[in-house]
Amino acid sequence: MINRKELAICRRRGHEHGALLGKDWRRCRWCGMWLREVTTIEERRDEPPKDEQSPFQDLDQRLGNLAKKKEGKTK
Repeated sequence: MINRKELAICRRRGHEHGALLGKDWRRCRWCGMWLREVTTIEERRDEPPKDEQSPFQDLDQRLGNLAKKKEGKTK
């Protein structure tokens, strides 16, 4: 498990691990700490607040609507 205090210290040193992390363990080349990203999937029935939604959600919905309109015209 990632020690949040040590990770915070590493980030304060200027180490950003976000692009490097994944499900596999990786050693920080700067501080030597072993890191991996652990994600959780959450579900909800109601619509989450806009500030918690992916910035691509609105675009994805618009593209879906355009595709449906195009299908309707070609039939």
